[in-house]
Amino acid sequence: GVLMWTFDPGAELRGRIATGADGSIYFITRDGVLHGLNSTGKETMRRDADGLSPAVLPDGTVVAMSSRSELAGIAPDGATLWHLEIGQSAGPLAATDRAIYASAGADLVSVSTSGSLNWRVSVGPVTTAATTPDGVVVGTSRGAVTALASDGAVVWTFTPDGGFSGSVAYADDVVYAGSAGGGVYALDLRTGNPIWRVNSAHAVTTGPAVAPSGTIFAGSDTIYGVSADGQLRWKDPTLKPGEAGLFALGYDGVFDAAAGDVGAVLMGDGSYVWTSRSFGKIATAASSASGMLYVGTSTGRIFAIR
Repeated sequence: GVLMWTFDPGAELRGRIATGADGSIYFITRDGVLHGLNSTGKETMRRDADGLSPAVLPDGTVVAMSSRSELAGIAPDGATLWHLEIGQSAGPLAATDRAIYASAGADLVSVSTSGSLNWRVSVGPVTTAATTPDGVVVGTSRGAVTALASDGAVVWTFTPDGGFSGSVAYADDVVYAGSAGGGVYALDLRTGNPIWRVNSAHAVTTGPAVAPSGTIFAGSDTIYGVSADGQLRWKDPTLKPGEAGLFALGYDGVFDAAAGDVGAVLMGDGSYVWTSRSFGKIATAASSASGMLYVGTSTGRIFAIR
């Protein structure tokens, strides 16, 4: 819980913070500016952008909407490397070293890392995505969870009780998804068949998020901690999940942007590492492979915490 640095971009955040392998971060503010910061908090990029959130490819290329309908690949210094019309979009949902995935209307679009269109498939308005070894899994609000292969073929669809809600996550050939009817599902990546379900009292609103250790965290009426074999390890009624979500950390832990402007780091056994009300209203968060936690507030201020 040590504060390393803060950065104030002078405008509110639009969406998620994207992290690079070198410790850099990128985010878009409501004044239409894409910001890039290095690992010490120094601004290294500032250029116009559209959409809600960027993504960072393994080679350091930043991907963001350069207009309402144009996706662009951007060098770390802000220079445009390529651009492609995909239709009106909020920007990339997920990316790997092979493909970038974005939702454009009712279509899911796959774009190569060099900026050419791979495919577009109508799956409904996607709200969340998680990459898999051979494709991507997406969820549509109050709808289905759909797995697609790298060539765009639909592998399977599964509709949770009450429809999909929250996020989708992937780890070790298992897809995790929240339910509007209450509960977290573990689905077989190959077939989409349920492996287990852990019920919650209300709809899942944040998560599931999977820590590297295998612990699954989800927010509903409270925060739930679930083991990889589907056993409820604990639930904590003291922290209500906020709108910003749950963010898995680089160990057996999660950051909870809780209601009441509380930020908390919990371990897989439900114990607290730290809690704080020092941030103000939390809008989003992200973690890097090096263990740094980045917390973004409604005012736009970024906190870097180790």
